[in-house]
Amino acid sequence: MKKPLMWLFIILLVIAILSVGGVGIYVFTSKKDGPAAKPVLTAQQQEQLQISFPEMTTNLGSDGLIQFTMTLQANSTSTKNEIKSMMPEIENSVNGLMRRFTGTQLKQVSGFNALRTAIQTTVNQELQKGSVTKVYLSQIVVQ
Repeated sequence: MKKPLMWLFIILLVIAILSVGGVGIYVFTSKKDGPAAKPVLTAQQQEQLQISFPEMTTNLGSDGLIQFTMTLQANSTSTKNEIKSMMPEIENSVNGLMRRFTGTQLKQVSGFNALRTAIQTTVNQELQKGSVTKVYLSQIVVQ
C-alpha cells in the first residue's frame, strides 16, 4: 500500500515541476524587448519636429567667442510648440552654458560632444512636459 502512494506522490511532483517550468519558459520568451520601444521616425517626421534658432554669438569661458546656429529635435508636436514659446529662455540658458566652455575645449571632439549633451540636459530641465532628443549645432565658428 505504501508503494502506490509513493508513486502517486512522485508523479504529482513531476507534473508540478513541469508546470512551473512551462510557465517560466512562457513568461521568459513572451516578454517584449524592454519597455515600449520608441517608434522610429522617418526623416520627414523628424524634420517636422525640429526647431531652428537664429544665429547666436556668445563669449566663451576664458578665451574668445563662439558663433553658431542651433537646431533642437523635439520628441513630439506639443514639445515643439513648448520650445517655440520658450525660445528666449532657452537662448538665455544656452548662452550662459557657453560661458562654461573654453575655445580650446570646443576645438576638440570630446568638448564639442560635451557641449551638445550639456545643451540637451539644460533645455530638458527647462521644459515642463516634453523633451529634446537631439541637439544639432551648425555653422560653428570658434575664435
